[in-house]
Amino acid sequence: MQKTLFSNPERPLSGVAHALDALELLAAAGQELLLGEISGRLGMSKAGAHRLLATLVGRGYAERRAGGRYHLGLRVWELGRAVPQLGIVAVAAPIMDELTRATEESSILGVLSGSETVYLHRVDAAQAVRVHTEVGSRLPAHCTSTGLALLAALPEPELSAALPMQLDALSPESITSREILLQTLAQTRARGYATNVGGWRIDVAGAAAAILDAAAYPVGAVCIALPRYRVTQAKLRVLGRQVREAADRIGARLTDTGPRNVAGTAR
Repeated sequence: MQKTLFSNPERPLSGVAHALDALELLAAAGQELLLGEISGRLGMSKAGAHRLLATLVGRGYAERRAGGRYHLGLRVWELGRAVPQLGIVAVAAPIMDELTRATEESSILGVLSGSETVYLHRVDAAQAVRVHTEVGSRLPAHCTSTGLALLAALPEPELSAALPMQLDALSPESITSREILLQTLAQTRARGYATNVGGWRIDVAGAAAAILDAAAYPVGAVCIALPRYRVTQAKLRVLGRQVREAADRIGARLTDTGPRNVAGTAR
């Protein structure tokens, strides 16, 4: 068979990459951008950027306003709604509301994407001082209680693939040793929930538990996050039990199999 430029399945398609770069740029900008701004940030000619944007506008992924300003189109939102992981938000949201009322602390729902945690939903506490995490933000999984809970619940082959060779630090108390991380994950499995004090931000603490599907695979994790000055080891144990119960309830509703007793869960 004659080889072509596209014979190698690993070869990235430059046109697709440019389109994705443009969409990510518009999403991150938080405001409308002019053609010149887009072409400059993408390192493209104005003519090339204009052709790319015209395609995105024609398909509804971008919109062009009067004055030549561009922003994301509704097609991006429509496509995003089809992401399977987002179905968990509708199930988890009311249980997270109850969890936040019971603990008087903020609750956060996250999923694993490679070696990162992506946050899908947040319920803020009524406290004057509380933890705030942007929905859609990504953080290294090993630096958050949400990520630690998800990593601990992964099957061994997937865990090995998910862990980066180098563990970057977000704070002076982030885990940077692979050996310590594996020990932490073993402790998390044994008690059924993860804790993290200072690993993301030095003044933040959290407890999280994985949400398991019918095959005991982690499809997400729910976390309680709070300022470090309000936490004690005793309170973390209580929060761990509460977040574990909430995660079990979410998992039971997702699978429609009723409450599940996870081995190692602290009750």
